[in-house]
Amino acid sequence: MSNNKEGIREGILKGLKKILFTSSGAEELQIEAPETSTVSSPVSTAETNDSNPMPAGNNVKEMKLRTYQLLESINKPGVDFFEVWNAAIEMGGANSGNIKAAYTSLKYADKTLSKEKLQETGDFYISSLKKILETETVKRQDEKNKLLAQKEQEKASLTKEIIELEQQLIATQKKLADKKTQNDGINQKYQAPVEAIEQKITNGRDAVNNVLNEMQAVVTIIQKEIN
Repeated sequence: MSNNKEGIREGILKGLKKILFTSSGAEELQIEAPETSTVSSPVSTAETNDSNPMPAGNNVKEMKLRTYQLLESINKPGVDFFEVWNAAIEMGGANSGNIKAAYTSLKYADKTLSKEKLQETGDFYISSLKKILETETVKRQDEKNKLLAQKEQEKASLTKEIIELEQQLIATQKKLADKKTQNDGINQKYQAPVEAIEQKITNGRDAVNNVLNEMQAVVTIIQKEIN
């Protein structure tokens, strides 16, 4: 009976993977299952039917696939809610008729299967998935908060640098304006001293020329009047 049960279970899960795991580029979830569960090895990456898959985890289809993989990784031994649900999907969908038929069929494989067991294991999978979702949400929120804090830190640092550069620019512009003013006043600054020197040169030349003329006149008189 044990071999029959395992054979039926294996056949059901093969069909389930074919139906459920038809997304693309899936990666194994690196999430720890609750301590109260019996954890099996995670499901390997599913084959893709998409010609242009989105990056893992970037769309609802991809995340749903990873959720199915996670559920299979925490699947309890034996036949329970998970196997009945899977079998119903294999029959065409988890509707009332298929769930009843799956339950009836699988009860032959595992005599311990009962309505109470289905409810208990169903609650377990639901609560386990909710706990993991809460944990992952907190982790992602922490990642988001760290990124936002890093953004604000970088923004504050850059704002400080910008203010310092603006202050330096204002100081440089003032210094430049002062230099331009000094440059414009250079002509006026040197005009009077230069004109004074030019006047001195003119006056000196005139004075010397007057003296030279007087001396030349004396030389001329000497040449003419003295024997």
